[in-house]
Amino acid sequence: MLCLVLVLAGAARIVSTYRGIAQTSDETPNIACGMQYLDLGRYDYGAFHPPLARLAIAFGPYLYGARSQHKPDRWQEGNAVLDSTPRPAKALALARLGILPFFLLASAVVWLWGRRLVGEWGAVAAVFLFTNTPAVLAHAGLATMDMAVGAGVCTALYTFTRWLEEPTLKRSVLFGAGLALALLTKFSSILLLPVCCAALVVLYRPGWRGRNWAWIAVAFVLVWGAYRFSFGPMSEHVARDAAEQGGLWARIPQGLLHVVESTPVPAPRILDGLWQVHNHIEGGHTAYLLGHNSFHGWWYFFPVALAVKLPLGLLLLTCAGAFSRKVRVPAVLCAAMVLVNLPTSLNIGVRYMLPLFPLLALVAAGGVVWLWERQRMAAAALLVWIAVSAALAHPDYIAYFNELAGSHPERILVDSDLDWGQDMRRLAAELNRRHVAYLHMACMYTGDDTRLGLPAWDGLEPYRPVKGWVAVSYTMLKNYAWMVARQQGRSDLAFAWLDGYQPVGRVGRSILLYYIP
Repeated sequence: MLCLVLVLAGAARIVSTYRGIAQTSDETPNIACGMQYLDLGRYDYGAFHPPLARLAIAFGPYLYGARSQHKPDRWQEGNAVLDSTPRPAKALALARLGILPFFLLASAVVWLWGRRLVGEWGAVAAVFLFTNTPAVLAHAGLATMDMAVGAGVCTALYTFTRWLEEPTLKRSVLFGAGLALALLTKFSSILLLPVCCAALVVLYRPGWRGRNWAWIAVAFVLVWGAYRFSFGPMSEHVARDAAEQGGLWARIPQGLLHVVESTPVPAPRILDGLWQVHNHIEGGHTAYLLGHNSFHGWWYFFPVALAVKLPLGLLLLTCAGAFSRKVRVPAVLCAAMVLVNLPTSLNIGVRYMLPLFPLLALVAAGGVVWLWERQRMAAAALLVWIAVSAALAHPDYIAYFNELAGSHPERILVDSDLDWGQDMRRLAAELNRRHVAYLHMACMYTGDDTRLGLPAWDGLEPYRPVKGWVAVSYTMLKNYAWMVARQQGRSDLAFAWLDGYQPVGRVGRSILLYYIP
């Protein structure tokens, strides 16, 4: 019962953020892709993510009356879909509500797994820690993929451990369903699951005779069914892209690549999506860490991000959990996930580590049990610290940083860790309070700005100083400005001229407001 109260309290906190948090960057295309699948039976706006979470996102707006608007790209389409309803803000809230079941599922798996590892009270501790992690509360409240893949991978790994322990038909079917859930939420699961499952096999050392292998058929049918049992060739041009990119792919004979892209297969959109992800990685993505920029990231990005984006109390309890043999399995899985993510070059947010957080809660719960047996006051103090940290972060969970980040977290991380467009409603309110009639703006925002109530504005152009009111967000100031400088062959950042002025205020955690006399 206590676990249920904790989960419902977490869900209430998540839902309460819907009104204050403006439409974030990735929500726009997800709504477009999900609505295209649900309304038109097509999935060509962006196959680089599987459809399940996007379907969940589109379901609520669809019931509310939203429909596809046939715009040329997913960014325009996502906004047009919301604008096709009587109240776009309500449609956005319904889209976000579609991700809440994944939070509930992840919490349930944390409880079930925790009960088996550390007992009833240990499971309560695990659920408490999971539902008080700001990054979890942040991304469970957005119409994006990250909470979904966190729940999917956690479910797949838990059901796999149950199948390793007792390979019955029932457990095989459950593992097949869990595996399909993970694969259908985000393609990053394809990297995580083989390594984690291999680690579990080493830990459990199961016998293979007499095992039920129905999970293979179950997972295949569910995944194929999610792609409407489609059959045909890819639509991506693998041979052409490989020749242009060079490297390892260019060494593969063109004839073989043409065969790959022209051979009919079940669910060809999966291959299209995987190749689109490859192209994204190959092309790079602007990233920022500790005052430096890169298109291809750093191996230490995620360790640094985790160190400043997780509550310090949770990190300390996780370290204590290393002394408990009861949570050896999730501890090994945590290490495996971190190692898999070290070489990845898409360094744009700790949200990419969401599959780690349920397991981290289990390890930290082991730390609670271990520490409680030795020093109850210390264990209680850490739990209170975590609860207070999460409470103080509400409703701005996206921009949460722990005490290590200090008062200037923008010196460490930006993008979805700090500035994802979530403060745009607050910006409109602040400008109205100050009676600003005209504005120059460079803020990270992909929503329909006409819905915000902003005053008249124009874009803040790179390397063009202006007078009057200026609003600029940290991602634009540190990422976009660097990218423009690279494109133009300049050493100074695009908005470096603003360094000569003091901002008159900061809106939320992510937007600086200037008045240039």
